[in-house]
Amino acid sequence: MQRVFLFIADGFEEVEAITPLDYLRRCGADLTLVGVGAKIIRSSRGLAVTCDLALSELIGEGADAKKNAERLAADTVLAILPGGLPNSRTLSESTDLCFFITETAKHGGFVAAICAAPALALGEWGLLDGKRFTCYPGMGEDLPTQPVKGARVIRDGQFITACGAGAAEEFAFALADALYGEKKLAELKSSIVAR
Repeated sequence: MQRVFLFIADGFEEVEAITPLDYLRRCGADLTLVGVGAKIIRSSRGLAVTCDLALSELIGEGADAKKNAERLAADTVLAILPGGLPNSRTLSESTDLCFFITETAKHGGFVAAICAAPALALGEWGLLDGKRFTCYPGMGEDLPTQPVKGARVIRDGQFITACGAGAAEEFAFALADALYGEKKLAELKSSIVAR
């Protein structure tokens, strides 16, 4: 079974998480919303979201967590990290999430991040070294590979990054295109009356 996972922690940016979730589920994705640190997560503006699972429920805890994460990552076609500073910091500090995302990339799955998450999570984990990527303006300048300034959405192989909340729809479209291709993307755009 090909799975899509979207990971959030307290302080996530609402539009950066909900837009990809909504659009990909409209395309038929088996998308699971995963809370890092808890099952009920509060957004940057106080919206309480009940996730499908907490990360600890998804992969377990203790000795089996790594083995479970590796098995799940092998079936993951896309892992998504929205932004928001508190969210991105929490995501980057999770060793279990780092392992899962790294394994997803190793198994050929797409890895996507927007706003602060490309720099603070993927960049800190070394996954963007030598890749073209974008992130929130002014971030990522301390990384070995610099972000592309002024870019809204960039796909470099299996990595898809975006600059911020204003690019959330473009980001979601890039994810839909990567998973389903132009025909399905056109159907999605028509169904939501996209510009």
